[in-house]
Amino acid sequence: MVRAQAQSQVSRQVNIPVKVVFVGVDPSTVDTSYITWPGNLPETTYNEVFEPPPGGSLTGVVYNVSYTFTFANSDFKSRLESYLQSIEVASTVGNPWFYYYTATPSGYISTAKYYSLKSSFYDANQVESWIYNNQQELGGFPSNGWTLMFMYLPELPSFDYKDYRDFLGMQRASPPNGTAHYYSVVDQDTDLGYRWKTMGTFMTGWGGVHRFWFDDLSAGPSFWTNPEDMPLQIALKDNHFDLNTSYGKTWFTEYLSDYIWQATWNFVTPFFEYDPLYSNNYSFHVHVFDNRTNVEKAAVDIHSTVDSEEIKRAFQDLVPYSTVDVSLTFEDMTKYPELQGVIDTSYKYTDSFTFGISGQPLQYGIVDARPVYKYLEDNLQTFEPNFHRDRSEFTVPVFAFAFSNDTLFTFTYKWEIARNVESSDKALLGVALGDLAMISVSQHEFQYGSNVAPPEPGKGYGFTETIIHESGHMLGLPHPHNFGPVGDFILSVMGYYTWDYTFGQSDKDMLQRAHVDQIYLETQSILAGISGSQADSAKAQLSDTDSKYSQMDYSGALASVLKAESMAKSATFAGNLAVAPAIYLVVGVVIGFVVAWVLLRRRASLPAHADQTPIRTTATARFCPNCGSATYPNNIYCHECGNKLP
Repeated sequence: MVRAQAQSQVSRQVNIPVKVVFVGVDPSTVDTSYITWPGNLPETTYNEVFEPPPGGSLTGVVYNVSYTFTFANSDFKSRLESYLQSIEVASTVGNPWFYYYTATPSGYISTAKYYSLKSSFYDANQVESWIYNNQQELGGFPSNGWTLMFMYLPELPSFDYKDYRDFLGMQRASPPNGTAHYYSVVDQDTDLGYRWKTMGTFMTGWGGVHRFWFDDLSAGPSFWTNPEDMPLQIALKDNHFDLNTSYGKTWFTEYLSDYIWQATWNFVTPFFEYDPLYSNNYSFHVHVFDNRTNVEKAAVDIHSTVDSEEIKRAFQDLVPYSTVDVSLTFEDMTKYPELQGVIDTSYKYTDSFTFGISGQPLQYGIVDARPVYKYLEDNLQTFEPNFHRDRSEFTVPVFAFAFSNDTLFTFTYKWEIARNVESSDKALLGVALGDLAMISVSQHEFQYGSNVAPPEPGKGYGFTETIIHESGHMLGLPHPHNFGPVGDFILSVMGYYTWDYTFGQSDKDMLQRAHVDQIYLETQSILAGISGSQADSAKAQLSDTDSKYSQMDYSGALASVLKAESMAKSATFAGNLAVAPAIYLVVGVVIGFVVAWVLLRRRASLPAHADQTPIRTTATARFCPNCGSATYPNNIYCHECGNKLP
């Protein structure tokens, strides 16, 4: 990516419209002039790459975000509520937000369990589709921008303040009363078939199939976003807010702006994890190391834990204008005794009271990731002799390890050996490190269905989803929750909460847009120093790029900007040729003058009839008064300096 620091004279201004729709929100309770104040909403964002540290770097692209606001009328709200009721699935299920602890007979160790709560669930994909298909009732959604919808629907089965206060007031000692509503998707591992029970279930919003995302402020509470996204009906009563007062209106305006702010950063103009470099070919090289026992290997075939075609499908959809290839190699661990030694010496069984919850020790195996990473980095040439990061190929090396029992990689930090900065859970399934990605899955995950209640015998989850996720980071994509956990409620393999295998619209937009921006800035640099008809044609081609880009046709814009780049390079070459004849003329004149001068000097050194054989004589030599050189007595000119002799 062209850096702003290295190319400060070139920057790209990009306009992105965002339509904000409120459903069930009284317009009199929102100050739309205050909500757009830059202290509330990001109107100008400078595109940045997080890594490498410290501080990341700018890309040279500036996004100008313009917001418009629409308040849905009561008819639309009623129709939406009726539709939700028509697809409602009511059930009483264990809800992780309503957790409690049970003690062992000794009273020393306690275990977290979940209370069940009556809840209504709505299929998130169906809701997104219904709203998108009925957008004309809201004035339509911009084809060249994003639409963010915030709904307040407490008329649906919703958890209220009294039930919330009673449950927490009794220190979680009794099951909760009341009901709640959520949005859900079905998540199932495609490798080993495990179907998730909580992931994708207790959501308060959804989106990402289109350039549209919604959040229901009355839904929840969700354990995934607690305590940040408490249902609005609870927050209002807990803080004694009256939206008809001056401060109540100010607070509510700021409250809504916070949701818009995080959605803008999470979906509309996200930052990049690594440089989103454009290449003609993205090549994913997956190396699988099976470090399990023979009994474990017999129980789960390693070949069933990863699907190269699924990986290829995901990335071909992400970068449709480039070729994508995936190589899958099941490595023989006996060929790498040094690597096996690093793994063996980096193993630790964790039995930690400190890491546990309420006196329940955290017990599992870990492999310290840093020594393994060092080995792979030091020996990368062995595994990747044709590593490229250029226009011809972008190589993504992925090293996937299958460990025994319940063992995963972890990065230690000071005294902690189970640190995971993004959750309080155990070690990590995968990490993207820029030059390579490391994945770890254990026998515990391969047979996960046998370790949960109710059980799913013979089911588990494999490598594929995590490989796609970490490889997405390698291409530059971030998490959708970087600026707020509710961002995980979106279609994206880059999220944590849903087990997706595809990239959502936000992922596609940001990476494809970045590829266009990169080549656009490079082309501008080429054209900055040249002129002429071919340069003008290249600039006209950039205008065509702008036209497609402004409509978010990023694939079309990329084809256009590549053509502009080619034209700009041709214009540079033509410009060099145009300069060349003039240079050759000057050089020719100079050479001609020199040749003439030499001939003249040679002529002067000959007798007067120099076209004949020189006349040699024994007469006394003559000396040039100008340079002192001796010359033939018959010479008229000095053979050294050409001065006419007296």
